[in-house]
Amino acid sequence: MAKRVRLKRKGGGSGDRVGYGEPPKHTQFKPGESGKNIKTEVLEKLNSTVTVNKNGRLIKISTVRAVLEVLSAKALQLDQRAIEQVIRLAEKYDQPAVESHDSMSSDDQAILDSFARRLMQEQVHAGGGDDE
Repeated sequence: MAKRVRLKRKGGGSGDRVGYGEPPKHTQFKPGESGKNIKTEVLEKLNSTVTVNKNGRLIKISTVRAVLEVLSAKALQLDQRAIEQVIRLAEKYDQPAVESHDSMSSDDQAILDSFARRLMQEQVHAGGGDDE
């Protein structure tokens, strides 16, 4: 069996080691220069505007809006994947209006009535001080 020989680096310090978890010093971010994170980059791109031709007119819309326009057009052409994606988006973002059929307890109603009266009194007093 052949014996492995390990070469030693000049200087011998661990500061110049390169490998897993130890990128070269010249490629590392400098202190205070951490760079943008991927979330910021994605949000900037999605919120940027693009010019599109809609019904013969050039209009500027957000990238997100443009993507949704293309997706809905494909869904209307019966593209199965587009239809499934539109359905997933609709289920995720179509929040029904919150309807509360629960009645408040009399204590809760009394607290809200008291608060409303106090707000009305403060508005009356605040309005009277402007005449001076």
